[in-house]
Amino acid sequence: MDLDCIATFLRAEKAKIARLWENEVRADQPAFGGSRPVLCDHLFEFLDGLADWIDGDTDSAERAFEFLVSGPALQRLGYGVGLETLTREYSKLRMVLTRQVLDLSTDASSRESIVRLHEGLDHAMSNATHLYAKHREEVRERFISILGHDLRDPLSTVIISSKTLAANPALKSDQRMVAARIGRACNRMQRMINDVLDFARGHLGSGIPAHPTQSDMADVVRAAADEAVGANPQRNITCEVTGDLTGAFDRDRVHQAITNLIGNAVNHTDDGIEVRAFEDGETVVTEVISHSAPIPADIRKRLFDPFASFDSGSPKSGLGLGLYIVQQIALAHGGTCEVRSDEGGNVFSIRWPRVPAEPSALGGKVEGLDRGSRATGLSEARDPGPARKAANG
Repeated sequence: MDLDCIATFLRAEKAKIARLWENEVRADQPAFGGSRPVLCDHLFEFLDGLADWIDGDTDSAERAFEFLVSGPALQRLGYGVGLETLTREYSKLRMVLTRQVLDLSTDASSRESIVRLHEGLDHAMSNATHLYAKHREEVRERFISILGHDLRDPLSTVIISSKTLAANPALKSDQRMVAARIGRACNRMQRMINDVLDFARGHLGSGIPAHPTQSDMADVVRAAADEAVGANPQRNITCEVTGDLTGAFDRDRVHQAITNLIGNAVNHTDDGIEVRAFEDGETVVTEVISHSAPIPADIRKRLFDPFASFDSGSPKSGLGLGLYIVQQIALAHGGTCEVRSDEGGNVFSIRWPRVPAEPSALGGKVEGLDRGSRATGLSEARDPGPARKAANG
């Protein structure tokens, strides 16, 4: 058989190959259902590209591979057709092509063409993955931009306006109360937007950014505790700091982490809350302790998952991003998170290195609890008894 026999077959039998491939794709239920396969509109061009690759015309092949996912196919990826679907379609096409070329001949002269065929398929899939990732990154950046500007800016205007109305003595007291209520609701919306932004950076990007400067952790912890007391005057929140707590910390991010932990405790227990900070050699340790029922082991394993939600009967449970963001902030400092839970209470602690690890040592992007637990040394200590309440802010 001539060396170009397989390439000639691909060009001559495009309709047959397309029919066999589409039948395979549609039979692969429930992944595809009755939807139109992603590669369908450009399969003929793709097969011509594979034939060019086998013939050694890699420039023409590259153009065919790029066109395949740079037009309508890539648009469909942006509208909910995931990379897994595209990968499975390639897999089905590889199976159909392998069967067809093996039916042609299996002699020694065709082996190099078969190798080139699979090499071309692999190269095209690599290109598709790269372009899809690039497209997804553009969508992520657009998403962050919308949240960061188009939503936060007008919301800030509403917050300022509500504060002005709430402080206006010319208004009746009930009208000022309504304005104050609007302000509180907007503040909560602002926190939720910030949480989603941090999630987008941490889960989809390169991690929540931190900019450590020489700071005293004692000041940060006291400020976070004072803020929580002011927002919850009816709650018993105590703060204790001891020892030398200086080091390189991002004050705003640390404040955010401590505030999230305190808010998590406020939302999920009616008992007292303790905030502590103390030195431990080269690290500074912060703890938020709630004296409530233990958290079950199965829930502890998922506490730091993004969007995790555990029914506690609280109307302030939020998006379930608070503890995830705490974990990401600890990661950004090269810190470690620990959860301990028993009949004595629930302790959420973070160890902050006085000198943060280099960015390369942090493992870069962290996705979800599995990677985070390895990078932060997240642990669960002591098996708890039955729980009445579970936590996640």
